[in-house]
Amino acid sequence: MAVRNDVQSLSVCTVGATPAEAEQLADEYARQLLVFLDAEAREFHQERLTRAAEQVSNGRTCVRDAEAEIDAVLGIDPLADVRSLEEDAAACQRELINARNTERGYEVAGVPVVPLETLEPASAVEITEGTYDRRVRAGAAGANIEVGVGETIGAPGRSTPSSSGPDLPDGPAPRAGAGAVLGAVIGFGFVLFTERLDSRLRRKEDVESTLDLPVLAEIPPLGRRDRRDTRILSLEEPRSRTAESFRTLRSGLDYARRLDQEQGRARPGAHVILVTSAGPSEGKTTTIANLAAVMSEGDRRVLAVNCDFRRPRLHRYLGGTAFPRRLNTTDLAGVQLVTQVTDNDGEATPSDVVAAQRRLVERARDRFDVVLLDTAPILTTNDAADLLGVADHVVLVVSSARTRAEAADRAAELLERRGRSPLGIALVGAREVPNASDYYYDDNDPYLEPGGRRRRRDREIDLDDVGVIETSPVG
Repeated sequence: MAVRNDVQSLSVCTVGATPAEAEQLADEYARQLLVFLDAEAREFHQERLTRAAEQVSNGRTCVRDAEAEIDAVLGIDPLADVRSLEEDAAACQRELINARNTERGYEVAGVPVVPLETLEPASAVEITEGTYDRRVRAGAAGANIEVGVGETIGAPGRSTPSSSGPDLPDGPAPRAGAGAVLGAVIGFGFVLFTERLDSRLRRKEDVESTLDLPVLAEIPPLGRRDRRDTRILSLEEPRSRTAESFRTLRSGLDYARRLDQEQGRARPGAHVILVTSAGPSEGKTTTIANLAAVMSEGDRRVLAVNCDFRRPRLHRYLGGTAFPRRLNTTDLAGVQLVTQVTDNDGEATPSDVVAAQRRLVERARDRFDVVLLDTAPILTTNDAADLLGVADHVVLVVSSARTRAEAADRAAELLERRGRSPLGIALVGAREVPNASDYYYDDNDPYLEPGGRRRRRDREIDLDDVGVIETSPVG
């Protein structure tokens, strides 16, 4: 056999006492090789399905154990700090979603296609008796495989193949070398296929071609400290690329709002923006917090609503107070926060909480310029889908190198079926972001001084006092 790496081809050369015998041997060898590779591919496919099923099972167990641990701690002390446990549960949920997507990807893809096919039947070429003897000895010694690039194939110092076929080496060679080359041929297709299985979205072009939706903003990756400390970089580092990327997102949303107003499609009152993601820990709450900061820069009144009542985290970013059924002040001037729409969202039924959230949004339209809804991941619960009717625009967050194409596509499809196709994508953690540096900024501009977080000390406002939400039970 002669393997050419440059064109990814393999040619089979056999010797026989007659032309017919040589052609028959070559054709049969090629056929058996394809059968062998197909059997290997099927075995590989079954093994990876088994591994994926085990990962799904382990993910379910992880989620179940993490939630049980949270319930046990809160059962002893309802006010206990379970943030680390919640993060562990979110990590388990993310692993489960990734495992499910991987399993579905394997099922849809099926058995890997062996990247070899018979291009043409064998044809006999007359050779000398000496060449015949050399090739027979080479086959017996396991020295019957050559690997090369281009027209020159063979070991250093050997002659190049002539018109009568490759000139194989005469000396003995380890069979392990031949097996290694054959293994490389088998693995060649598997490597290509495995690369294609990594469906994690990374670049703007990948996202737009996969989802057929525009990327509204590419958000640079946050450092580990920034994620741990729940910093709002748009406020603390207004010169940064991160801050500019969130302003780009704001501009896209503002343009869409103006376009709706010009065409008579906009609802009166506040611009209601719903932010969701396919799975947990993909950056939607970070996006909401930074979007609130840049939205409030133009003296706009902003209301941020925590609609992810199962895993509330927005108040950790915005600071200030976090009383239930209140318009809470935050560390951001011009931004107020509703953390819970009932006395205890964790104990209320999901339908009651969602109904109260919808009423809150409708009543808040007359009091605010912008309402931001931080919802649960669209593929994990139905909460975000139930709030689509009150939203003017939807932003789908995609985490670079984390969100898989299948999950993002399912999320976009679900939103579209509900009549709220996403306005676009916020690509979080994008590493290929053009660096504009500090070109647009003046070092002496006091507005851009880092830090300077302003804290508002207004009294907490009861939602009943302003008529934003009712206290009567939801029927």
